[in-house]
Amino acid sequence: MSLFKKAVTSSIDVTEPGASRGYVAKYLNIDRQGHIMLPGAHAKILPKILDEGAPILVDHENRTRSVIGTLSSADESMDGLLIASRFSATNIAQETRRMMAEKAVTQMSEQFYGKSKKYNEKQVQSLWANYGYQPSERQKDMAKSGAIVITEVTDVVDFSVVAVPANPEARIIAVKSFDGDHKSPVTVAPRIDLAALAQRANLADKFWPLNAVRKG
Repeated sequence: MSLFKKAVTSSIDVTEPGASRGYVAKYLNIDRQGHIMLPGAHAKILPKILDEGAPILVDHENRTRSVIGTLSSADESMDGLLIASRFSATNIAQETRRMMAEKAVTQMSEQFYGKSKKYNEKQVQSLWANYGYQPSERQKDMAKSGAIVITEVTDVVDFSVVAVPANPEARIIAVKSFDGDHKSPVTVAPRIDLAALAQRANLADKFWPLNAVRKG
């Protein structure tokens, strides 16, 4: 078994206050690392995930200060693994929640152990045909090099909010704040250190309260 970190990019919707929802895994497309995850890959581990839960982190940092929420549900479909979580009240959790609501951050990631097989181009095309998957031209081009097919997730280490995903189709699809605010999308640079950015934002708020008028 191998250790994988797979991230996907999700769109934003709205759920109950203080909650988020997004795909941490998407199925059948080839991601940036040349991997394909099969539908049903989480079937055996899903009951354990629901029973024991899994930490929601920032940037896969295995530190208590990087825990930003708790898992509330996980559902697997032919599209992928969709999870819902609730934010903690910590500063880093709330700053990350704001960035997610502003769509400055839209990526979710899963770190897990799994079983995999190497497929050549013909096998990848046959796999897609068996599932009725319609690949894009870019996906067809990527398939020429073959792919590592993840057949089963055997253990989940954590779920995380990340800046740059391995799988561009896994994305946060819903964010709701405790106070009900929902901000408009903003344009940001694609590569950011979420933990550092959240800390800087928290420090800035001490000098510039969110409701203060800033004058140049």
